[in-house]
Amino acid sequence: MARDPEQGQGADQGDDRLMSRVLRERLGRYPASPRLRAALLQALEPEAARPRGGTQWLAPAISALATAVVTLFSVAGGLPTAVPGDTLRDLTRAVVTEHARTLSWTDAQPDVVSATLPRVMDESGVTLNLLFTGDSDIRLVNAHPTYVEGHRGLSLAYLDARGHGVTYVIFPGAALVALPEHERVKIETWRPVVRKESGFSLIMWKQQGLFCVLVADLVSDDDLARLKQYFVKVRSATDLYQRF
Repeated sequence: MARDPEQGQGADQGDDRLMSRVLRERLGRYPASPRLRAALLQALEPEAARPRGGTQWLAPAISALATAVVTLFSVAGGLPTAVPGDTLRDLTRAVVTEHARTLSWTDAQPDVVSATLPRVMDESGVTLNLLFTGDSDIRLVNAHPTYVEGHRGLSLAYLDARGHGVTYVIFPGAALVALPEHERVKIETWRPVVRKESGFSLIMWKQQGLFCVLVADLVSDDDLARLKQYFVKVRSATDLYQRF
């Protein structure tokens, strides 16, 4: 028997609402533990390279991020279904969901990011010859392999001084997706696509045959300007290629 499209759509929406409710009920809001804060400070701020006054924001920022993760999962679970055939919209939704998942892993041994990264690159097939690890405004706090719409890649989690999580997602398939010219924005010497989607901002570009996205809940004019600055930092400092 053929399925009524309207019934299918209603079922999908019901599933999204159910998932959002379950997440809200089961996932509490917890501040980061003292052990996690200490691990982050020790791993990301070696004494020899520690800028004066540049580390005081990390502990409260981690706590703020932990509080925001539950809300982000709820929003990501309720994103509208993409229009069939809209490949870029499908990727946009998938990246927002990956952003939520990456933030939920922020406390997963952030003190061993440098040791974990070689394994992440091996599993993802993406090699990073150069990588932006952070400064006084934003810090790298996690890395893990991922799948985005069937494409194996990796995600780098950053945390900024105001407690906003910023995810840098890299995966192959750039040749399969067109970036609309009318959505391109000039940022210094680059022209990436900038989109706002369901409370998130995404900066999307192609590099060395790979599809790259920077995503965060920075949507106001001032916040988006800050996200563009983060884009310049990671785009300038990252040298990558796809191994397979």
